[in-house]
Amino acid sequence: MIFIIKVTTNKEERATELISDRIEKKSLNVFAMARPHGIKGYIVLEALDKETAEEAVFDLPYVKGIIGKTVTFEEIKGMIQPK
Repeated sequence: MIFIIKVTTNKEERATELISDRIEKKSLNVFAMARPHGIKGYIVLEALDKETAEEAVFDLPYVKGIIGKTVTFEEIKGMIQPK
């Protein structure tokens, strides 16, 4: 499942590092994470389920929350793949 994570604007890189550290430390089932170029304040996270995604980002600095609805790859393909 693909989730959109809302983070503090201009802190996307630091939030990505913090989330990545937690994923490695807890060995979570997170398969991919991307910080789409040109879109401020959001990170894309692919995880096994919503609980795993929430555990990866819960109570971290700069993370504001998970957008409630999951998205498909087709919906975000334009943001991730270069044109």
